[in-house]
Amino acid sequence: MDLIKRWAGLLAVAAGCTVSASAAPLLNEGFNDITALSANGWVFVNNSSPSGSTSWFQGEPAIFAAAAGPSNAYIGANFNNAAFGGAVSNWLLTPELALLNGESLNFSLRLLGEGFLDTVEVYLSTGGASTSLGGFNLLGTFASAADTGWIDHAITVGGLTAPASGRFAFRYVVDDTRIHGDYIGIDTVSVNAIAIPVPGTIALLALGLCALAGVSRGRRPANWLALSGLALAATAAQAVPDNGLMTFPYVNVVAQQAAPQQTATADAGGLKAYKDPATGKLGSPNPDQAAELDKAIRASAAGPKSRLVRPAPIHPPHGGVGVMLDEAHTQYSVVHKNPTAQGEQK
Repeated sequence: MDLIKRWAGLLAVAAGCTVSASAAPLLNEGFNDITALSANGWVFVNNSSPSGSTSWFQGEPAIFAAAAGPSNAYIGANFNNAAFGGAVSNWLLTPELALLNGESLNFSLRLLGEGFLDTVEVYLSTGGASTSLGGFNLLGTFASAADTGWIDHAITVGGLTAPASGRFAFRYVVDDTRIHGDYIGIDTVSVNAIAIPVPGTIALLALGLCALAGVSRGRRPANWLALSGLALAATAAQAVPDNGLMTFPYVNVVAQQAAPQQTATADAGGLKAYKDPATGKLGSPNPDQAAELDKAIRASAAGPKSRLVRPAPIHPPHGGVGVMLDEAHTQYSVVHKNPTAQGEQK
């Protein structure tokens, strides 16, 4: 019974060391103060055309409160990222992060909609600290023309053939601010690392188990120490080399099947595939191709809601105030005179 207690205690200590060594979050941002984001490695890129009067801004509690924390503790964007009739393409890039298969990007997202289609796309780049938008691959799309409320989302990294570094990105996209785009908010962004067993912990566990086994069987110290040395050599593995596999002494890898090339997958938001017009092959769209697909989808939607421009006031030199109304504001009717018995014509 005493031996069983020792084994259980050693296993519990080793397990605790293994998890705490490598499971800390890589990123945890609550957007309490977005003016501090740039200093922490976040990047803002507003490629909207023509540019509007806003970009990313501190959340506005009068529109809706944050998902967590103070009421304004989220980052927001709206259709005014582009001028009226323009296209919104507003990017928010995370700091550079170490990337491994199994890590997850978690965030809260709210699309206000109110009859105007709001769309947020999520991307991943494995290009290190690069901010070149052409290197980002689309992971998921979230769109709604009605208020979604705050929804928690998670995207898991998969298909990496080797450890990498790069950035995640959020993109607020609107193809025509006359008929689409309202207000969106992002809150509580985190990237969680996976727990990787530490080789030293494995070796320590093997040493302790071998020692307990040797003592329990009455072996001389020299015998169980030699046995422990063999166990240490067998477990002296590299954590995660470039090929993603742990290696062991005295073991030769003759052939290795390559992992399938794929991108991370999202738990929600749909999937887009782009057909190359030259080759006819399907593939993951780049940002420009994704925007082209979105535009085609939205153009086919029935009954888009139009947003009217507020008429600009006119101040004539002789005094007074007036406005110039376009066809959207003008009311008129057509009257036809019916023919009479006297032969009048219409």
